[in-house]
Amino acid sequence: MKNFIALALSLIFIGNAKGSAIPISAQNKQTAQPHAAPAGKIPATAPKTQGAAKSTLTPSMIYTASSLRDPFRKASSGSSSSPQRPFKLADFNIHNLMLQGLMVGRKTGFALLIDANYGAGFILKGNRIYNSKGKAIPGVTGRLDPRRKTVYLKTRDGDVQVLRMKGEKR
Repeated sequence: MKNFIALALSLIFIGNAKGSAIPISAQNKQTAQPHAAPAGKIPATAPKTQGAAKSTLTPSMIYTASSLRDPFRKASSGSSSSPQRPFKLADFNIHNLMLQGLMVGRKTGFALLIDANYGAGFILKGNRIYNSKGKAIPGVTGRLDPRRKTVYLKTRDGDVQVLRMKGEKR
């Protein structure tokens, strides 16, 4: 019974390891094959896992953000009626922003903002607004009031915009 369990586990590991970077010892390969060659001889059809054992995959290699959709944009059904224009920093206007969400932590709060004209996403962290690439938008400061679910934005020129969550009364 113990040999059967060990054989079954070996087969499972070998089957799962064909596409992964889990190193498999030569001893497990020999016992896992149903028609294994005599000890000391490895059949010519045995898969080679030497390269897989040397290179291991990291989470950043598997889960890259470039293949994921922008969480600030609405999910579409494949075709859009109007093509999105590329966003430029010169096009930034605090009056085009909509408050999409708030996240409040112990030390700081975050506000998720979207430009209504371009669909570009921004984050208010502390008192600065950052674009989707993590660069601060120059000349704009902000403040988050989590109790009132409100964001106050101010430009260098003194222009002020108050944003509230949808459904919130003034």
